[in-house]
Amino acid sequence: MELGTPPSDAAPVGGMSAIDDMALSDEALEAWMAVKTNPRPLVRTMSALDGFVTAAVTGPRFADPQDWMCPLMGLRRDVLAKGSATDHAVFASVARIHNRINETLFDRPQDYAPRFATKPSGGIDPRPWCQGFYAAINFNIKKWKSLLDLNNPNHGLLLPILIYCVDKKGRPVIGKPRPGPETARFIEHEAYKDTALVIPALRELHYVTHYDP
Repeated sequence: MELGTPPSDAAPVGGMSAIDDMALSDEALEAWMAVKTNPRPLVRTMSALDGFVTAAVTGPRFADPQDWMCPLMGLRRDVLAKGSATDHAVFASVARIHNRINETLFDRPQDYAPRFATKPSGGIDPRPWCQGFYAAINFNIKKWKSLLDLNNPNHGLLLPILIYCVDKKGRPVIGKPRPGPETARFIEHEAYKDTALVIPALRELHYVTHYDP
């Protein structure tokens, strides 16, 4: 499903080009997330935002995208009718990310790539993205619960993501990894590479589950 465009304070608009015109730059959106309070967004960085939206696109369906988009960014539920110009720009920014991920997975799943962060040293840091994905799981935990069950044959699809996640107390979600340099090397340099493979599979899993009679 492609999201439509929220109304502009200046004039009514529609279509993807209008969403692109209204949306904030990545730098501006990340700066806005960093200082937004009352309520605060569920994520604070572009990488985590990409992870959260990816989970919303590939996971159990919401009846209305606003059911997750507004809480995600700390926006009021009636933002489209009563939000400020900045609120509309933020909403359009999330809609743009949603549509990009959704279209890629639908039309070119082989081209999908998560938006991982970069370490100061220049290496890939998958943790913010994975933590954003995990935040989306917790936001819709009742519908994700079955896939979190270790006995679910599809549970393994989540492992390349959950291996980088911690709970509210800072504890590893899937438990402490086995000690040793080989495990550490695998986590730092290998495990995240499977994310680009499991995300299309997760979308297919929930798409088929949702639409099959």
